[in-house]
Amino acid sequence: MKMQLRTQSFHSQIQVLKAVDDEIITANIQIALKQHPSMGQAFIHVETFAGGVELTGWVRKAVQEQLAVVLATEVQGVSYVVNNLSVRG
Repeated sequence: MKMQLRTQSFHSQIQVLKAVDDEIITANIQIALKQHPSMGQAFIHVETFAGGVELTGWVRKAVQEQLAVVLATEVQGVSYVVNNLSVRG
């Protein structure tokens, strides 16, 4: 009797790994933003797909907007950052 194993294709395994990486990237960016003392009173949503990051939401000062991009860029695994933040000061 032959035993059949159900295996995921290599492609689907890679997709799962990328999704996990994206979740880790998002979490690390959120931590970096929350821990930085200059990022108080900012509302930033982080979305990651295949290493690309989009920042949406708002900050109080333009310097916070720039800092958010820098903090996101410094996280390991980030390939690019799209800045869609608004300044509400």
